[in-house]
Amino acid sequence: MKKLSLKNVFATLMLFMLVFQAFASEKEEKSLLWKISGNGLKESSYLFGTIHMICKDQFYMDESIENALASSKVLAMELNMADPNLMAEMQQLSVNPGFANIKGEFSAEQASALDKFLTTSYGAGLDQLGILKPFVLSSMVLIKMLPCAEQSSYEIFLTEKAKEQAKAVKGLESVAFQMGVFDQIPQKLQIDELGKMVTNPEGMDEFDKLVGAYLDQDLDMLYDLITENDMFREYGNLLLEDRNKNWIPKIEELAKEQATFIAVGSGHLGSETGVIALLRKAGYTVEAVK
Repeated sequence: MKKLSLKNVFATLMLFMLVFQAFASEKEEKSLLWKISGNGLKESSYLFGTIHMICKDQFYMDESIENALASSKVLAMELNMADPNLMAEMQQLSVNPGFANIKGEFSAEQASALDKFLTTSYGAGLDQLGILKPFVLSSMVLIKMLPCAEQSSYEIFLTEKAKEQAKAVKGLESVAFQMGVFDQIPQKLQIDELGKMVTNPEGMDEFDKLVGAYLDQDLDMLYDLITENDMFREYGNLLLEDRNKNWIPKIEELAKEQATFIAVGSGHLGSETGVIALLRKAGYTVEAVK
């Protein structure tokens, strides 16, 4: 597996989570960075929406974001990317139970297209890589479909900054929990989505629109684009709403202890069940940072 660039595959696994988010019922200001204050907090904390993988020449970072991170004592993300055991745990959980190969679960057209794509991109086809879970294969396909030779990850960037500034890094979820979310979604649906990725050339057009909405800091547009996904329609609670609710007490605990910079997929920020609304409901003031 070392040849498969697992560090990049990991980053796109989290991007995959972003692609299946909910839509906003109320309009939010255009911003990726939000200040959390009030409700007894001694210091302000910050909430930042990421996109987990993006072309290097599109990577957006400004002074306000870096200043917010610098003023915080802790970096909290969906996963603790500073954990040295993270990659090993993810690799272990990426394989189908019993090393079952899913090659035969695709249509002939999809299997052929996916096998060719994987062989060209990674030097191994479905005979070898079919033992990986469908959403892991989807992440591997996605990273190679990006229209650029070099990609950037906000999570990796922030983790490196935190290390430079000697900050503690925390995770809101464990690897086992996050990957277990997909284990609750029928494999056939995941296989169908993966098959569409390699046979539908229009798929990356939608991703380009998603990136455009992100760079425009338009949470509402992100939701409009994302709601069209079949997997979200059926399993939006698992992928988004339940996780948001689980994060709130953890975010509160961190923010009460010390100033914290919370960075999660931007799809988690908006809507009446998003992190911004849930924090406000809990009594905090959450304001866009321009």
